[in-house]
Amino acid sequence: MRKIFTLLFVLSFFISQAQTTIKITPKPKPEPKPQSTQPAIFKPKSNANLNPEEYRIKGEKFSRNTFYLNILGPSIPASFNYERIITKNGLINFAAKIGGFYIPIAQYNDLKLANASFEVNMLVGRRSHLFVMGFGWAGYYGQFFNNNQGEVRNYGIPTSTFGMHYRFQKPSHSVFFQVGITSTTLLGFASDDLIEMAIGNAVIYGMDLIFGEKPNFTVPSIGIGYSF
Repeated sequence: MRKIFTLLFVLSFFISQAQTTIKITPKPKPEPKPQSTQPAIFKPKSNANLNPEEYRIKGEKFSRNTFYLNILGPSIPASFNYERIITKNGLINFAAKIGGFYIPIAQYNDLKLANASFEVNMLVGRRSHLFVMGFGWAGYYGQFFNNNQGEVRNYGIPTSTFGMHYRFQKPSHSVFFQVGITSTTLLGFASDDLIEMAIGNAVIYGMDLIFGEKPNFTVPSIGIGYSF
């Protein structure tokens, strides 16, 4: 029995030495990436992709000068005008306009008619189609020879104007066209005859006192010219 026990002990020793232990190492999990706390930055659309021939780009050169003939509007019956866009913005721009006319009719008692106007306009639009709104002042002057009194008579009427128009004006050099309406308000009446001047101003300011506004009228306005 002792020999059998000794033999079993020796065999168990060699078996324990021959065995190998298999260790399984778990695969390490990837560490999560830290999330950025900075807000996303949105870059505005670059003007490099805009064609200056089709768009008004802030700070870039576009057609800002216009000569045009205007029918009715702030000058009745017509006027020749020059407008200059003062700003160099994209969507909204401001312009100043001067205009007028002079018509001598010698056959009709040496009649002379003249008008001068000034307007400040706001133009809305980046491409060819614009909305225009403006206000200004215009003055009328008339002179004729009065056969009954045998003397030359002079008259003057100052007015204020307000207009709204649709305009076609490309950012590049092109034909200019606009159509809309102009409202004109009479501000006073001047004459070298004191009685006539008193009556004329009494009517204007009397209407302002009774109805809350001076005499005014609205007429269509059409302009055709060239922008560069």
